Amino acid sequence: MFIKQEFYLWKLTYDLVVSQGFQVLNMSTERGEVWLEKEHEWQTHVIRISHKQVNWKNELKRELEKAYRQLTQNKKLFRGGKVQFHVLYVSEYPPVEEWQSVKEGLSTKKLPIHLYYMDDEQKSNEQKRLYRAFKLEEPLIDHGVEEAEMEALIPYLKHQLVKEQQEQRKKVMSLFDYGKPRMTFFLLAVNILIFLYIEWVGDSTSVDTLIDYGAKFNPAIMEGEWWRIVTSMFLHIGILHLFMNMFALYYLGTAVEKLYGTWRFTLIYVFAGLFGGVASFMLNPHVAAGASGAIFGLFGALLFFGVQHKQLFFRTMGWNLITIVLINILFGLLVPQVDNGAHIGGMAGGFIATAMVRLPKQKNTSKQLVAVLIYVLTICTMAFLGTSGVLNTEEALTKVEETKELNDTEAYEEAIEKTTQALPEAGRYEAPLLFNRSFAYLQTGDIEAARKDLLRVIELSPDTAEAHYNLALIYRQEGEDEKAVEYAEQAKNINPDQEDFGKLYEELLQ
Repeated sequence: MFIKQEFYLWKLTYDLVVSQGFQVLNMSTERGEVWLEKEHEWQTHVIRISHKQVNWKNELKRELEKAYRQLTQNKKLFRGGKVQFHVLYVSEYPPVEEWQSVKEGLSTKKLPIHLYYMDDEQKSNEQKRLYRAFKLEEPLIDHGVEEAEMEALIPYLKHQLVKEQQEQRKKVMSLFDYGKPRMTFFLLAVNILIFLYIEWVGDSTSVDTLIDYGAKFNPAIMEGEWWRIVTSMFLHIGILHLFMNMFALYYLGTAVEKLYGTWRFTLIYVFAGLFGGVASFMLNPHVAAGASGAIFGLFGALLFFGVQHKQLFFRTMGWNLITIVLINILFGLLVPQVDNGAHIGGMAGGFIATAMVRLPKQKNTSKQLVAVLIYVLTICTMAFLGTSGVLNTEEALTKVEETKELNDTEAYEEAIEKTTQALPEAGRYEAPLLFNRSFAYLQTGDIEAARKDLLRVIELSPDTAEAHYNLALIYRQEGEDEKAVEYAEQAKNINPDQEDFGKLYEELLQ
């Protein structure tokens, strides 16, 4: 009867792997033992099937303890969350003693154990219980086959399972090497060349230069210059900003383009950048530039991969990627100058854009059309909210730009007047309005009023380097060198790319 039990084991395993989509974790054709895995209802299920006659309760307990240890030592299986452990014994006879309660000492909330003892009398019932647990249609396993035919079929079943195991491994490896990172390197080159050009013709840290060359500038966008959403993706503010974004683009872009292929990667990058740019327009009133919205979209693409391949995701990049995303979001919330709208919007846009194109060989027209609809409706809603000023105080923003232009044309008295009028309803724009007024006060000789405004700017927005720099100039003029050094150092630390800040600091130290 040994042949009958072995045939049943390999026939059952064959159905679970070939027909039901279980993955082979480990297989020993000599010992008659197989470990399988399947994700079901967002949980990882591991099945151990073995051909073994167990007679006594203590013997069965030792067998379960051994299998339990083997499973818990494989920590990769637990990276995706809760694991359900199914232990199957295929045997001719049942244990002599009662066996159903053996698992109770081992099964825990973290690792529930389901025990199936498939002796000849209970095979049908236990098989039903197993398939019912996974909501699968039960296979027909013909027990009336002659032993000679069973013996002839067993090598074939083993061979097919080994072949299927190899195919599964090849399929997993092919997921991570579908495309070549050609577009990633092209984007790196384009961003670097544009940065070098901007530095050649002007200064990448200058707001005026950035606006001239296509930075996100809300007043201009509201006047119809929507192309700035695209051009701002290729501008960077200083060498450090460029380095950080290109470093992230290199690593994330390479991974995503290998997963999705060049044309999918390109669409994800562009759509994520557009989505992040419009989110920034809706939420962030300041001039902004950079590829970070599109780059965060690559995070979204990897998270989409995690939704599609939960087990594989958590065993490779999963928790590391989630940790990096959370750190970046937290950093953005703590640092005022970071454009959180572009970052979070880009990540959401990247996820939706990936749902639009999906993974290679995973076409699903209905879901793709739904994703397209969600993308279009969301980006149009954000554009409407941005232009209507529901989330941005449009009038105060206009006053910021207006008073800056008055200062540029040396209409300082008018700038002071308009700024003073706008301050009571400035909201989040209080700091830039005060800075504009402080500049006008400096030009009209009212040093004390300028100092008061600048101190308030620093209180509201500690990372405004220009406010620290102007205070350093005021204190140097008044002979208070210690305070001048303090504020000059702050300006230099906040914006090390601005040569004037470092130069003033060095002069004060001499």
